Amino acid sequence: MKRDMKTTIDFKFWNLKNPKLTRTAGSVCTIFSIFFLAANLVVLPASAASDTDQSGYSQDASTGDISDPFEGLNRVMFFIGDGLDTMFLRPISVAYTTFIPKPIRTGVDNFMANVATPVTLSNDLFQGEWERAGTTAKRFVINSTVGIGGLLDVAAKQGLPGHTEDFGQTLAVHGVDSGPYLFIPILGPATPRHLVGRFVDLFTDPWTYILYNRSTLVRLTPTVVVSISARGDADAALTSIKQTSPDYYSSIKNLYSQSRRNAINNGQVDSNDLVDIPDFDSR
Repeated sequence: MKRDMKTTIDFKFWNLKNPKLTRTAGSVCTIFSIFFLAANLVVLPASAASDTDQSGYSQDASTGDISDPFEGLNRVMFFIGDGLDTMFLRPISVAYTTFIPKPIRTGVDNFMANVATPVTLSNDLFQGEWERAGTTAKRFVINSTVGIGGLLDVAAKQGLPGHTEDFGQTLAVHGVDSGPYLFIPILGPATPRHLVGRFVDLFTDPWTYILYNRSTLVRLTPTVVVSISARGDADAALTSIKQTSPDYYSSIKNLYSQSRRNAINNGQVDSNDLVDIPDFDSR
């Protein structure tokens, strides 16, 4: 049945945005995107039973779910990714949220979001969202000055709430189809459109240039910090889903799809467009 999701999960902990690693990862992502998209076009010709929703998401016409023609492979990749998460990312993120005081974590999150402003601003402009672009620019000026380099989100208190945009969303706004659902260990849930968007965003991400000539450890720091923080924030929700859902893989896939639709539509999602999550217990 269709349900209003009360649980929000931030998938930022699966994003990679450090220069050296992402140059390699970006190339791999592009190859994966081309391979999977080409395979999708070969295996699922235009006559196949699939549709595209208003957010440009390929769907299975029989179920309305996000298209997943490589489910077998994706499940194997998901199993590997879940194992890596259980062994490494989750323990570190739980320790981070447990031992680092909330004000410090909030300040770090605010700072990282402020530095990433050019990514959001450029995509606001690419999408023709002039009012949102203006809000983004104002937030950057206010938080970079009065907000002590972005450590404090002063702009939000002045009625300028933050938001994020990425090039994957921009492609969706301009009608580019998502392609099939993919799960890639480390990169996490994605689609070819989302993967290409991540790669393009590297060119407007300040960390790409700020840390270009730094050591590998230093270049990895922004990615590690954002990933750990986001994973820690999502831990309670993910744990609940893992314990209550009969199919963890499908629940994550559907939540990812819903999260991306919500982002593409700037948070304005009709309840009729929410994806089905069979037997999901939101308690």
